[in-house]
Amino acid sequence: MFYQGKARHEVREVILHCAAIKTGQFAGMGAFQIFSIINRWHKEKGWKNGFGYHGLITPEGVFYKGRPFDMIGAHTIGHNAGTLGFLLIESQEIERMGLFSEYFTEAQAQTLLLLLDGLRERGITKVSGHNDYAPKLCPGFKVETSDWLP
Repeated sequence: MFYQGKARHEVREVILHCAAIKTGQFAGMGAFQIFSIINRWHKEKGWKNGFGYHGLITPEGVFYKGRPFDMIGAHTIGHNAGTLGFLLIESQEIERMGLFSEYFTEAQAQTLLLLLDGLRERGITKVSGHNDYAPKLCPGFKVETSDWLP
């Protein structure tokens, strides 16, 4: 089990997101480059701590850590405390997959499954999509906990 913020909110849920970008906008960029650009955007929005997610996953399946897991994120209005937000970066090449929409890769799915397997041992019991809490398409597919924490 782990906690966030001074109020020590129990972290039990992961919320999946997708970047609101043009398909392929980050093609050929490494994880740090992508993080740096999004961090700049978030700082320009006035977010004191910059990058609002706890991590991002590139199309190649590279996980790049964002906010510390014990820091409350800025990823889902009204649902930041007690959750971790992970940002999936769209692939330039469209692929069809079982768990994902056509905009994400098998490498991302594998990285996310490994990450969630480790987080389950720390108390994560639910995986949801941003679209479960806001009228958005993000992350571009319906997220079911049973697909990610079997």
